Amino acid sequence: MKTTLAPYEPWFKAWLVLAPLVAYGSHFIIFNARLRLAQLAKDSMDVPEPTGTIGYAVACTVAFTLLMGAIAHLWVRHEPDSEEGTTD
Repeated sequence: MKTTLAPYEPWFKAWLVLAPLVAYGSHFIIFNARLRLAQLAKDSMDVPEPTGTIGYAVACTVAFTLLMGAIAHLWVRHEPDSEEGTTD
């Protein structure tokens, strides 16, 4: 017996892998960019670590989740129910 969420399972598995990568990557990029800008502004390598990078990472991950959910919904909706020649 198939459930209505079964077509979304591969998308959920992909999200479980990709969402942490998006979160870590966006945090890493914005952290280093803001740190370097602070170093250039003070003309010194001794600057405090930037704040707010976790919030940026969360916002990027939420945006990625919404985008992936919309794409998965469109993909599953337009995908044929079953391929010819296969039986369930």
